[in-house]
Amino acid sequence: MTKQISAKQRTETTLPPMNFVGFLRWNWRQLTSMNTAILLLVLVALAAIPGSILPQRTASILKVNNWKTENPRFAEIFDALGLFDVYGSFWFSAIYILLMISLIGCVIPRLNVYWKSFNEKPPKPPKEIDRFAGFQKVKINKSNFNEIESIIKKLGWRVNRNGNSLTAEKGYTREAGNLVFHASLILLTVALAFGALFSYRGTIIVKEGNGFANTLTQFDDFRAGKLFSIARMPNFYFTLNDFVVDFERGINQRGAPRKFEANITLNTEEDLKVLVNRPFTIDGTKVFLTGHGYAPRIKVINKEKEIIFSDSVTFLPQDANFTSTGVIKIADNNPQLGINAQFFPTAALDPVNGLVSVFPELDNPQLALSLWQGNLGVDEGIAQSIYRLDTSKMTQLESKELVPGQTWQTAAGYEIKFVAVEQFATFQVAYEPGKFMALVGAILAMVGMFFGLGVQRRRIWVLMPKSQKGSSVIEVAGLSKSNSHDVTKDLDKVLQSFGIEKKKAKRSRSI
Repeated sequence: MTKQISAKQRTETTLPPMNFVGFLRWNWRQLTSMNTAILLLVLVALAAIPGSILPQRTASILKVNNWKTENPRFAEIFDALGLFDVYGSFWFSAIYILLMISLIGCVIPRLNVYWKSFNEKPPKPPKEIDRFAGFQKVKINKSNFNEIESIIKKLGWRVNRNGNSLTAEKGYTREAGNLVFHASLILLTVALAFGALFSYRGTIIVKEGNGFANTLTQFDDFRAGKLFSIARMPNFYFTLNDFVVDFERGINQRGAPRKFEANITLNTEEDLKVLVNRPFTIDGTKVFLTGHGYAPRIKVINKEKEIIFSDSVTFLPQDANFTSTGVIKIADNNPQLGINAQFFPTAALDPVNGLVSVFPELDNPQLALSLWQGNLGVDEGIAQSIYRLDTSKMTQLESKELVPGQTWQTAAGYEIKFVAVEQFATFQVAYEPGKFMALVGAILAMVGMFFGLGVQRRRIWVLMPKSQKGSSVIEVAGLSKSNSHDVTKDLDKVLQSFGIEKKKAKRSRSI
C-alpha cells in the first residue's frame, strides 16, 4: 500500500545541518538586528534603575557608607553585585558592550542605504500622472521646457529631465538627517567606551585645615577604566581652608542651602572658591564639590591623664537637618574603647523622638555620646566600616549629652571633652576624556533627528504632452512620502512661479 504524502510534505525542503560558521553568522544577525538593539536599550534603562535608587560611590561615598550602616544584612550582597557602582559593574559593562556591537552592526549597513538615497536622482515620471495628488492641466506661456526646468531648479528642487517631462524632488535633507543621526550613535558609543576605558573617578573627604594630594592612597574611593594609567594623573594638591554654607531661614524652603562653597589653596599658591556647579580643572581632571557635613572635635583622656584620642571625626548626615552619626574607636587602650555618637546642629527636645535637630546650621549644637568597653574586633583581620561600631563583644558603660567646650567625667575614670565643631567637604575627582566627544555626538544626534523627522520627501512631475504656438499645455502632479505633508502646496508654489493662479486641486495622496 502506497503511503499518502501531503501537499506540504511534497513541497518541503529539508535544510542541511548548520555548521559552525553558519551558527556564528546566525548569532551575528540576531545580535545586529534592530529588535535586539531595542531590547538591549531597554535592558540598559532597567539596569540603570538601581543606580538612581541606591547611593553610588561615584557621587557620595558618605551616603554609601551610611546606607551600609543602616542595612548591614544587604550591604555585602549589594556590594558584591556592584549595585553601589552600577555604571562600573561587570554586568552593566557587558550589556553596554553588547549594545555597542549591536548598534554598530545595525547602523553601518543603514549608513550605506541612506548615503545612496541621499545621492540618488529622482526616477523617471510615470506614463500617467492623473492618478496622483494635485493633478492639473494648465496652459503656460512658456513653450521652452528648458526655462521650466530652470525655474524649478531655482526653487531648490533636484531635477531629472527626460525629453519634455521631468521629475523634481525635495526633502533630501531628511536622508542627510538620518545619516547624521545614525553616525552620531556610533560616535556616542565610541566616546562612552573610550571614556570608560581611560577615565578615572575618585571620592575624597577633606576636613577644614586638612589637605589632599592627587595620589591613589589619598582617595576614600577610587574607580578607573581598564586602560587607565597612573602616569596620566596630574600632580596637584590643595588645602581646604574653610567651608562656607548658608541655609534658608524663611518659611519657604526652610533649611535649603543658599550658599555652598569651599575655599581652598591650590598648590600653596592659588586661592580658589569651589562651588557645586563650578569645579576647577587641572590638565583635564576636574574636581567637583559634591557635599559637606560636620566633624566634631573630641578629646579622650584615660585614667592616667594621658590623651588617648584627640581629633575631629567625620559624621554622616542622616537627614535634611544634618542629624549626623559617627563612631570613635580607640584600639590602643586596654581595655579597648568605642564611642557611638550622634550630632545635632540645632538640638531640640521632641516629646516623641527625644533629641532631634530642627535646622541644619550650628544654632544649638549638641553631641550625644554612648561609651562602650570591650573587644572592638579590629585585631581579627576583618575589615570594618569606620562609621559602624560592632558592640557584640562590648559592654555599654554610660551615655551623656555634651555641648561644645563641655567635658564629661565618666564613672569609669575617663574624661571626654567636646572641643568644637569643624566642617568637612566631599569632593569628586574625575578625568573623563570622552566627554566632549559624547557631547558632540549628542548634539549631532539631536540635529539629525530634527531633520530626519521634520523634513518630508516629496516629488512632483511636469509633463508637456503637446505644444501649441505661443503657449503650452502642461500636466503637473505630486506625491508625498508621508501623510503629514500636503504636496499640493508645493505644486501651487511651482505653478505660481510659472505665473499661474492657484486652482483647486485633487486631495493629496501619499505612500
